[in-house]
Amino acid sequence: MKSIRRERLKSTLLREVSEIVRREVELPENLFITIQGVELSKDASKATFFVSALKKEDALKAVEILNRAQGYVHHLLGKRLRLKVVPRPEFKVSPEVLL
Repeated sequence: MKSIRRERLKSTLLREVSEIVRREVELPENLFITIQGVELSKDASKATFFVSALKKEDALKAVEILNRAQGYVHHLLGKRLRLKVVPRPEFKVSPEVLL
């Protein structure tokens, strides 16, 4: 996949998943998270999103909730994007939070 298209896809995925998490996924009231980045696999079939929060415990809790809802997030991405293969989302704690 060409690098310009790949970067555009990453940007679109980041924007759409952030919007889905904000509007569609049920998170506890006191949990404030940010989706900081995304990495795509070589064939763009898998996308890894990095989640950060103010506290390490909040980030771990958010990742657990989001990974349970990854099928729902994948379904909503498929409805919003016009792609032949919609990447499967996976959520991980951002490396900066683990320091």
